[in-house]
Amino acid sequence: MKILTFATILLLSISCQMNSNHSEVTEKVQVKKAQDTQSLWFTDVDRALITSKNTGKPIFAFFTGKDWCSWCHKLDRQILLQEDFINYAKFNLVLLELDFPKGKRDLPLKQIELARKFQIRSYPTVILMDAFKNEIGRTGYEAMTPLEYTEHINSIIK
Repeated sequence: MKILTFATILLLSISCQMNSNHSEVTEKVQVKKAQDTQSLWFTDVDRALITSKNTGKPIFAFFTGKDWCSWCHKLDRQILLQEDFINYAKFNLVLLELDFPKGKRDLPLKQIELARKFQIRSYPTVILMDAFKNEIGRTGYEAMTPLEYTEHINSIIK
């Protein structure tokens, strides 16, 4: 009886350890994926504009509230961090993230100017613009797959 109890406890602890390791690995993969995509995003307006001029690609300006906006998180998690969107963006867009943290007052002036120019009233808002800050179109969170979202962006650009 003692052997049976010991074996059951041993199996349960091994099972829990395996599940714990699996979730740690999954979490590490998600963090690494997010870090890898960070290199695609500009946070400096001028650098994004210069890159757009040099490449001829439109700018995907993502107005977000990373620390407070649940819809921004949803857009980021469900679309912007997904492989279909990333692959599309690498070849077709200049990605610009413009974060507006709650209560922060010392934001870059160029960022504030863009928000005023495009009359950003809600988050997330995505402005597609050319290298001269002319609006091509706008969107935000859409309940779509990443592939459908890239098609949606493409239809706005064309």
